Amino acid sequence: MKFFVSALVLFFLSACSSMTQMAYRSHTLSIQMGSTHIQLPAVEVAKRVDTYGSVAIYQHILQLDEGNLVVYEDAQTDLEYEFEPTVMRIIDVLFQTHRKVLLFAKDHMRAYQVILSDHAILNLLVQQSDSQQLQLLYGMNAEQMVRILKGLGMPTPKLPYANVMTFHRKERAIQTHWNAQNVHFYPLVVPLPRFFGL
Repeated sequence: MKFFVSALVLFFLSACSSMTQMAYRSHTLSIQMGSTHIQLPAVEVAKRVDTYGSVAIYQHILQLDEGNLVVYEDAQTDLEYEFEPTVMRIIDVLFQTHRKVLLFAKDHMRAYQVILSDHAILNLLVQQSDSQQLQLLYGMNAEQMVRILKGLGMPTPKLPYANVMTFHRKERAIQTHWNAQNVHFYPLVVPLPRFFGL
């Protein structure tokens, strides 16, 4: 019994230490990866919620201290659905990418420089710790992206591209292409597998 309790405690401690998530609360954008915790002061200037049947997308346009805007998106499926493709394929569909450069990958966090179809370059942070939630953060300038990568534990971050997209008008900030075609017919979201007898 003591062994079982010890094993259970170790399991919960390891689960907590490997927690990876992004969240926006009380004028602060938080990025957590294990014991690493980054906080960026940010003011919400606009918020949008879209639903496509089995998935809801919460989009927050945030102004950082430097004055530029970033977009934090939190997409969540219904309990009976999940995101189907790999994170890389989801990015290709949502951003209609020409090419991607992986900068950082650890636990469930990925950092990219995404080259869009018009060859503009976007700094992007992606978090997916389970198949029913996807979190995106994009629009950071080169200096902000380097600070985030250092905070996540990358010792000497180097960005292949320094001239990247930044946003100063909320009407032009959202870059993802969520629509019924991509969600249901591509599809990005599929029903969870049903097990016999459940």
